[in-house]
Amino acid sequence: MARYTQHFLVEIAPENLHSTIIKTLESCGLVITYETDDYVIAQETETTSHAKIVTVEVLIHRSEIEGNQAKLTSVTKNAELPLRVNNHCQGISDRVSKAFSDSTEWKLLEISGY
Repeated sequence: MARYTQHFLVEIAPENLHSTIIKTLESCGLVITYETDDYVIAQETETTSHAKIVTVEVLIHRSEIEGNQAKLTSVTKNAELPLRVNNHCQGISDRVSKAFSDSTEWKLLEISGY
């Protein structure tokens, strides 16, 4: 199973955080399949095989929100074995990371992962 984890620290008004996450995931061509106040799951709709379908889970660390700073954890995964350095799941993970990094809706303060 391919799995890529990234951590983000962003500056945004807390009331805009959830909707910005959803918009950002949708901008990556993902469909929101489940959401709560502190959790969003998005998934690919089109791919070549079931094993390659990528799911992205974003956890909002609500207990750690301080002022306008929020911590997020993104886990991108699928059932494909990551036999190649540049596999499908990593490509989607990179796309999500770039979208989170480039979003004008928040200020990215820190990113770490993999």
